Amino acid sequence: MVLQELIPGLIVVTLAVLSAVWWVRRSRRGIDWVIAAAPLAAVLSYLSSILFRVPDYQAGCPGGCSGWQGYPIATHLGSTIGRTEFDPVGFLLNTGFYYAVLLLASLIVTWLATLLRWEERRLSWKIGFVLFAVVLPLALMPTYLPAPQPSLTGEPQRLAINAAQAWRWQLLARGLTDRRLAVEDVRLHPDGERQRVCFRVYTWFFIPSHRVYVDLEPAGVRATAGGSIPLSASCWVQP
Repeated sequence: MVLQELIPGLIVVTLAVLSAVWWVRRSRRGIDWVIAAAPLAAVLSYLSSILFRVPDYQAGCPGGCSGWQGYPIATHLGSTIGRTEFDPVGFLLNTGFYYAVLLLASLIVTWLATLLRWEERRLSWKIGFVLFAVVLPLALMPTYLPAPQPSLTGEPQRLAINAAQAWRWQLLARGLTDRRLAVEDVRLHPDGERQRVCFRVYTWFFIPSHRVYVDLEPAGVRATAGGSIPLSASCWVQP
């Protein structure tokens, strides 16, 4: 288990170091960027704690499990009583991850721009390049990156999968802006017979948009009801 956690960390550090060396050797501006990327990475790490939140959940945890905030590494840890506490180690690790991503992504974009002779291009071409190489990948992040959510297994996982499929196909409720469903919890419906699954919905640029809940029949296959609610509302007080 320790090795599984250590290897990704070593990869991130290696990429950060190699990218920093490339920028430093490139020019004086490269050195400035290596320095400026550090506080920017800290800002992104803090922003992730606002955008990515997993509430305390019960699915697979009879006694309840603590949620967290931050992505991909938790910067705040839950306490199963609705509060979260700041984790400085997690925040620093998360900042390091974003630092490596910033240096590596900017390296790739800069290399591609140089390859395509950026300096010789017209303004319209440069705008198109930025939209295609920077804005579009950022907008499509929910399409190719997983969202933070509880790691479900067994029956809760089956119910969550069926609920997600029902939301998309049976209820026909997925809109153009709903790019990613992240399960928050699976609980027994207040009627004591059906199951309710709650999802956090992310839109373009991985911005949380709203919550949806799906009520499944006792067999847990088909949906009997569902709805969309604001992020400030709870799935568990809906009728």
